[in-house]
Amino acid sequence: MSVKSRRGRLVSGLVLVGAVIGLVVVLQSAAQQRSWASSEGTVQERLKSGKSASVRVEYALPDGSRQVATLSENGPARQAGERVTVRYDLVDGRVVDAALADNDEAFWVMGVMLGVVILGGIGMNLIAWAPRRDDD
Repeated sequence: MSVKSRRGRLVSGLVLVGAVIGLVVVLQSAAQQRSWASSEGTVQERLKSGKSASVRVEYALPDGSRQVATLSENGPARQAGERVTVRYDLVDGRVVDAALADNDEAFWVMGVMLGVVILGGIGMNLIAWAPRRDDD
């Protein structure tokens, strides 16, 4: 399959569109999570399952109650007793989603990866849609 073929142009365009949509979703998710309320919490325990790690964190809500949640750990390894910042989304007084504030690193990594894919997609589209040279 040649990049300049109809199929090559279609694949190049789809990769570019998919990467742009992915980047928009990552940026929207990051912005939404930054708008959540935050609270200081204490790591109760660190849990490890295969390659992924999570922490059980206790934090205070605005009404003074305490919430315990198991949250993904995307930043540095946290140990029991450490203080962390927890972002949470409240709907009707209930926590519907929560994350460690250092989750921004995961958004940065995804954003950079998708940015590289977008640049590659732009390059491939320039090659795919460039006029063919006549070999005289």
